[in-house]
Amino acid sequence: MNFRVASGMITGGMDQGSALYDIVLLEENAGAVKVVLDKSFTARFVRERPRVTLETLSGFEVRSVVVPSGFGTRLKLVREMTPRDFLEISLKRQDYMTSSLANVIAVFKQANIDAYVIPAVKQLPTVPRERRFNRIDLGTSDKVCAAALGIYTQSTRSGAAVSDTEFILAELGSAFNAFVAVSSGEIVNGIGGTLSSMGMSSRGAFDGEIAALLGTVDKRRAYEGGVLYLFANGETVPEEFFLHAFNGNERARVLMEAYTSGILGDIGSMMASSGIKPKEVFISGRVSRVKQYVAYISEKIEHTFGLKVSFLETFGALSKEGAIGAALIANGIAGGRFSTIVDTLRLREATGSVFDDIYLDETTLRWIQETKV
Repeated sequence: MNFRVASGMITGGMDQGSALYDIVLLEENAGAVKVVLDKSFTARFVRERPRVTLETLSGFEVRSVVVPSGFGTRLKLVREMTPRDFLEISLKRQDYMTSSLANVIAVFKQANIDAYVIPAVKQLPTVPRERRFNRIDLGTSDKVCAAALGIYTQSTRSGAAVSDTEFILAELGSAFNAFVAVSSGEIVNGIGGTLSSMGMSSRGAFDGEIAALLGTVDKRRAYEGGVLYLFANGETVPEEFFLHAFNGNERARVLMEAYTSGILGDIGSMMASSGIKPKEVFISGRVSRVKQYVAYISEKIEHTFGLKVSFLETFGALSKEGAIGAALIANGIAGGRFSTIVDTLRLREATGSVFDDIYLDETTLRWIQETKV
């Protein structure tokens, strides 16, 4: 392999979204950071050809990379992963060793690159135990990455120390909404996409009575029932939906109000339950690219909470914030400029299991316990 000549340290990050799979490489040189690779594929293409993730890095001498880690595990090299780790990051009852996450990891297990999986919000020691009961999805690993980028953004723009950063991250994605609370540079709470209010595609937190009516609830159900389904049975995209909402379609307008009300409620819940006093709200995700809606939700957030809305630093990349944040974390793990952020987040201290502090029936518990460690 012919490596690109680099004058600094190159680290990589990846984000597996509902629609797109993003890959970013950052190069640090004498403290300055720039993007040297910014690539996106459809998530379906990567599922069918996982090796493209490694091939995309060809020609770069990559020191370390953080790969998509789903519902998280402790910080470790992918070659150290056990079958139990694969189960926990994917939460698939069958085929967890061949999930889309696992197939990419398998590629990097054979590569001469230090590739890491990282914790999600639940495993972090900075999240109090009382916020974890009967919860798995407090925010997947990519939300930890986006929060790391938020810490860098606020610290750099304000001149504050990493340990003085305090904000709410609201990720408004093409499918899910998710929220992360950061206080003193630490993640202290989160609301993941399957626990949040209604998203663009996802119905969000399940009403138990609706779940009973559906009879069987599987992962596919988590991706449907949201705004786009209530408006056009899922046969549209966020950009088109907001055009309808702002141009006189009454059903779209009411759905936009419901979507907005949910976002405000989740932000308020995060502030109340965490007891934090954020300096700002960062918004990210696909909906954050819809300018008319950003102006609308920004006014609502400022009016309701007295907080300004800001965007995360992207270093000029077009990829999702999760991929950029993953590359930032990879840099910190390797001892680069962002090591203070990794240390403050206490990623290396993450422990436990996504199954901790959850009430499950005996059959499910037995199945989990029988999974090889």
